[in-house]
Amino acid sequence: MTLCVTVQCVRALTYLEFQGTEKYPDLVFTANAAVVRGKRAYLANFFHLERKGERFYYDRWFKQNGYETTGSQDIAFEGAGDGLWAGHGDDRLFSGVGPRTDVRVLEKLAFELKDGRPFKVIGCRLIDPRFYHIDTCFCPVGPELALYYPHAFDAITVHNLKNEIELIPVSEREASKFACNSVAVGKNVVMPAGNDETAKALTDRGYN
Repeated sequence: MTLCVTVQCVRALTYLEFQGTEKYPDLVFTANAAVVRGKRAYLANFFHLERKGERFYYDRWFKQNGYETTGSQDIAFEGAGDGLWAGHGDDRLFSGVGPRTDVRVLEKLAFELKDGRPFKVIGCRLIDPRFYHIDTCFCPVGPELALYYPHAFDAITVHNLKNEIELIPVSEREASKFACNSVAVGKNVVMPAGNDETAKALTDRGYN
């Protein structure tokens, strides 16, 4: 599973660099910018003070590129780090809450991202401090299939996840290597090295 395989699956890649952002090194984690649905972006309100200034740059970029932006400046929320779409037509938004995202944002997301297409927001309680965002322990690789590390979540969340999507459990050893912090493009998955068990589980289901 290599980056070059995935790059061949997309039409174009654009490299972006914000100017005047030297004091915001975590801007490299651009998935944390927002959760996007259509042309509407619900912006992050970062938990840690040193990241709060990033919002200005993300807000400006989205607006310059034709997106409508929204999002609370009072309720902590860490963008797509804690909000992952799955399901046919992106009809489910799995949102991590606990370490860095406030549970109160769930209602806001459900309201602010309305676009005429039905969807529901599924709150997922994170309980292991090693997995501070949902994208470190849960990864949709298809509309109805996701990787997950069960022990990152409380029991109620595990129950709810099993009712919402087919799950491939990841071992603690490979979860600690961030096997779930992967990217899927079609049937191609890019993941950190050293996660052979997880790679095999995906290969057995027809993934590259």
